[in-house]
Amino acid sequence: MRSDRIFLKKKQNTPILLHLVRAGTLAVTFLLLFSLVAPGNLLSEAAAFFIPQLIAAGFIGLLIWLVMARRLHWLHLLCLLGLIISSFWMVTSIRLVRQPTAILENHPEAKSFDVMSLNLLHMQFGKEALQELIEKRQPDLIVFQETASATPRLQAFLRENYQYAILPPEKKDTDLTVFSKFPLENSKRNLVPGLGFNGYIPREFLSADVNVNGRKIQLYAIHPASPRSKRRLNGRTTYVDYVSKHIQKHRTDTPIMVLGDWNTPVWSDTFQKLLADLKLKTTFTSFVPQTTRYFINPFLGKVLGSKVDHITSSEKIIIKDLMIGEDVGSDHFPIFATLHILP
Repeated sequence: MRSDRIFLKKKQNTPILLHLVRAGTLAVTFLLLFSLVAPGNLLSEAAAFFIPQLIAAGFIGLLIWLVMARRLHWLHLLCLLGLIISSFWMVTSIRLVRQPTAILENHPEAKSFDVMSLNLLHMQFGKEALQELIEKRQPDLIVFQETASATPRLQAFLRENYQYAILPPEKKDTDLTVFSKFPLENSKRNLVPGLGFNGYIPREFLSADVNVNGRKIQLYAIHPASPRSKRRLNGRTTYVDYVSKHIQKHRTDTPIMVLGDWNTPVWSDTFQKLLADLKLKTTFTSFVPQTTRYFINPFLGKVLGSKVDHITSSEKIIIKDLMIGEDVGSDHFPIFATLHILP
């Protein structure tokens, strides 16, 4: 009886903080492993937005737990193993989609051009910062998402230098808009069937042939729904599946680039599968992909943000000089890249 009382007393004296750290570390480890073994559901797809942050939180929590517990427990080893497996998965996923380094000096006849992509957030901000950024960077082709009714404002300062565009029908709003210095041929606004007309679930994507000084590439500008609910997750899946089948059906020997706000992080099974099916690759600014969509505040982007805006290409296009631009007032950062079309 006496030993039982001592045991209970010790258990009652365990700091509440230790209980919280232990529970949090176990929960994070379970969530990471669940996302790895059971992709495609709402929970795992939501977690995929924050894989680096979750892994970092898991290791920090495990360290604090060890220090506070003052002794090694089998649960510590279990969490450590889970975090190591998750870290290996994170790195492997990056390597699977990253474009291999290419030596462009071996291709002196490669055609190059600069592209930009930005979610405008319906342009609920002043255009001055955006205009200054475009004038500074001078991209050859710009893809906007969530354009809404901002087209006239965009045309006001882009029309002079961007003679070619994919614009909405007169007196109509649009989700996607393209402005280009190079000719756009066979441009088309495609609608994904089966998604209805709910504004919260985008249902269009753009396609066109871009003539870059005599060299053509197929452009696809996409913007699927953000998976904030089961319905919107299903909408994103339907959208991406349809785009994949459409590209495969209309594919030729012409190089391809697909860019925009994918609302899909690197560690999403949807992202990995699309790039694998279409034989596309991408690149990043750093070892861990840099945030392009922030939550709450741009200064907290690295902690509360994710890489969901992507520029991808087929093997005949080399993506170089990828850059995440400065905040212009949207909840997304603009992304830039120089693309080289190989002979």
